[in-house]
Amino acid sequence: MKVAKKALLGTALAGAMVVSAGFGTYSWFTDVKTANGTIDNGSLTLGMDTELFAHKNFAPSQMFVSEFKKIENTGSLDQILRASYTHSVDKASVKKYKVGYLAVKYAERPDGAVLKDIAMAYQKGFDKGVTNPVLPMGSAKSANSYEVEGGVLSEEQASAMKAQAANHEKTIHFGEGKFWKLKDNQNIEIMFFVKLLDSAGNEYQGAHYDAEFKVEAKQTDNGAEFGPEAGTEPTAE
Repeated sequence: MKVAKKALLGTALAGAMVVSAGFGTYSWFTDVKTANGTIDNGSLTLGMDTELFAHKNFAPSQMFVSEFKKIENTGSLDQILRASYTHSVDKASVKKYKVGYLAVKYAERPDGAVLKDIAMAYQKGFDKGVTNPVLPMGSAKSANSYEVEGGVLSEEQASAMKAQAANHEKTIHFGEGKFWKLKDNQNIEIMFFVKLLDSAGNEYQGAHYDAEFKVEAKQTDNGAEFGPEAGTEPTAE
């Protein structure tokens, strides 16, 4: 009997070993898929020459015409611009200075002769006291299409700009509408006309005129607002 039990026990253990070995040889069909994603942020940067203009020995009845200054969208995103001009005189009132601007927006720069003609046409209107001179416009059908905007910056506007900046409020825009929106391939060239009126008296002898032209850029998306922290922090007067 003992021999038979041992034989049966040995047979059972052998069967268990066979079953265990059988479980180890099974395999299953499997498959794995992975997906990866990346996001590259765009850039919103602005390029501009920081020297606006410089001139000496200015006198009543004279008009100074600056060179064109380029405002470049050097980033990869479209931009909305906020531009302002403030000026001051150390010895007298700034009221005797008349200031105008002419801006040309383009993707491909117009010929230099075209820009010169536009500037001369505006200069004549500005010098004659025309506040909204008729300006030639680029053809939308032309490969060298461009837009033109010009205007006279009154002393009241300049004073309001400075007062609002001191109060951290919105700056007055140079222009309205789509002109002051730059696509990633567009530039604006702007020039200034400064005239010291004939009525400026001896108190203006040796006077120093300071001007600041500031341009800020933001995203075109809704809700991307200009705030008091944007750009250079204004100084209290």
